[in-house]
Amino acid sequence: MMLYIVTPCSRPENLAQIRKSIPSAFTWVVMMDASTDHKAPSGANVTHYSKKTGHWGNPLRNEFLDLYQDQFTENDWVYFLDDDNILHPKFIQQIESLLYLNAGIVTWGQEGRLRPTDQPRIGNIDTASFMFRPTKTNKLRFENIYEADGMFAQAATRLTNLICVEAYLCYYNALR
Repeated sequence: MMLYIVTPCSRPENLAQIRKSIPSAFTWVVMMDASTDHKAPSGANVTHYSKKTGHWGNPLRNEFLDLYQDQFTENDWVYFLDDDNILHPKFIQQIESLLYLNAGIVTWGQEGRLRPTDQPRIGNIDTASFMFRPTKTNKLRFENIYEADGMFAQAATRLTNLICVEAYLCYYNALR
């Protein structure tokens, strides 16, 4: 069982701070945007230097899913942690129990912004407030639009079962 924490990165100056929030036991993958100079040390377990760029990190999310598609197992999870955010301590405390939930997507609330939801859609969920099993979501990908996180999560619920955790386990833009 593996949890991939994936950071699409166009702000490498935040990577050191993000690294501090991620326990070393987690697999952290940084997808460096083509717009970066690719020189900043990331401290990630794996760093990919993309030739892609795009708003909101969606091309890099898709590139990660494409790169790892054949490596994912039924027990693997993907969590996208943007380059302006850090892991919430409550997420870290609860991750053991979250990984063993019998679901294809797990959602939770975003502190100070979004309530936990069992019906994700545009406007009520953020990329930071869900994780999913990539083998259960087929070849679902993010569109290159701002609302892609809600669209992705909503589409995932049509492909697999969802469990909503009634807790606030993430921040919104903890970094700038």
